[in-house]
Amino acid sequence: MKKQRAYLVCGLVFVCFFAVCGIVYGGLRHYVNRFPQNRVLQNVYIGTLDVSGMKEKEARQAVDAHHQEHLGNMVTMGVGEKSAKASLGELGLKYKDADQLVKQAMDYGKKGSVVQRLREIRGLSKEKHVVKEAMRLDPETAKAVINERAVPLTVRAENAYIERTGEGSFSVVEEKEGYTVDVEASIESMEQFIEKNWDHEDLSVDLTLVKEEPKIKAADLATIEDELGSFSTDAGGGDRWQNLSTGVGKLNGTILMPGESLSVCDATAPYDAEHGYVEAGSYENGQVVDSYGGGICQVSTTLYNAVLYAELQVDKRYPHSMLVNYVKPSRDAAIAEGILDFVFTNNYDTPIYIAGEIDAANQMRFTIYGKDTRPEGRTVEYESETLETEEYSVVYKEDAEAALGSMEYSGSPHTGTTAQLWKVVYQDGVEESREVINQSVYEKSDQIILVGTASDDPAKSKIVRDAIASQDQAQISAAISQAQSL
Repeated sequence: MKKQRAYLVCGLVFVCFFAVCGIVYGGLRHYVNRFPQNRVLQNVYIGTLDVSGMKEKEARQAVDAHHQEHLGNMVTMGVGEKSAKASLGELGLKYKDADQLVKQAMDYGKKGSVVQRLREIRGLSKEKHVVKEAMRLDPETAKAVINERAVPLTVRAENAYIERTGEGSFSVVEEKEGYTVDVEASIESMEQFIEKNWDHEDLSVDLTLVKEEPKIKAADLATIEDELGSFSTDAGGGDRWQNLSTGVGKLNGTILMPGESLSVCDATAPYDAEHGYVEAGSYENGQVVDSYGGGICQVSTTLYNAVLYAELQVDKRYPHSMLVNYVKPSRDAAIAEGILDFVFTNNYDTPIYIAGEIDAANQMRFTIYGKDTRPEGRTVEYESETLETEEYSVVYKEDAEAALGSMEYSGSPHTGTTAQLWKVVYQDGVEESREVINQSVYEKSDQIILVGTASDDPAKSKIVRDAIASQDQAQISAAISQAQSL
């Protein structure tokens, strides 16, 4: 009986305990559920933004508005003793995940166990809960701004270079060390400052600077002592001469390290007035037309031949659409911005130096210097061979605006040619080898004669027009005489 009474008492205690727990739990649950589920609890912030009592949509709008305010804050970017400024908006500031920030604010005090929720809710009566902002800078946007405004404030390294002091003599100017901005590290440091220390006012951040070594040093240029190859063409005169001089100036003094390539188009373009070019004759669709930079192909052609004699590696070379008169067939190198280019590589183990000039005799000349490692007594020559020719035709076309029977010559007649270029190697004057290094096709360009057919009498115009269709000179002449005699 005593054991039964003990068991009964224990059972009643447990029942009472669980009943009390249930009542307490129910009370706590009722308490935490009193707070609206569709609004942020009081004293909850996203960063410095108070979103208390807001619905989700309202909080999202408030975050966006708060973000817009941030975009106007200015960043002073320290570059040594200098500085540059940009707004956070210009640097591409944005929330990493604004929707997630709002969700965290909405869920605070509403997720997890009843005890956890109670602890969070009661904690809000003592201090605010801050959802940490996660802000980032758009890397490409920030990079562009830093490169535009901060990098120019640095003292960049200067490569050693060569000054010509006379015919075939040089002076080497020493290199200089410098420093520049480590853009990626600087963006990272700005983001860390914004995340950890920013007070949502204008801010100052020192950009990360790194030492910059010159790519070309005086010691590298000590080996430049031999003439590797040279070639010249007549520079002529007129507006075309100005373009030749401009192009030569952009290439003169170029140094190519071993394995480095040069695009002549990249080095001389763009072809416009702002960059020193004028309008002059050039080939376009089989005709000679005036365009900015007209004649620049003679610059690339002259350099191409110097490159051949220096036996550098030719990567890209294109012939003109029609024959040119300043070199033999297959010895030209046409360039056209975005279309054709002449590209070559320094295949020597030492640097090369390109000297360009238009001399007192009006000869445009390129000379390539370096360290000549070719066998003593070795020479190279280049022979142009014409394989086929196609004579141009005379084509008569109607000019309905010109007076009846008038004739005007138009176009640029050229013979069509297929050619190839031989490289011939001599050792001590004796031919050692012979190989074809390029083949070129030059289109013919017909002579156009415009025949006028304008007349008040349609019958006269028809007589001449019908004769033009025959493409026979005698018929056309007879038709003109007949029409004019009516």
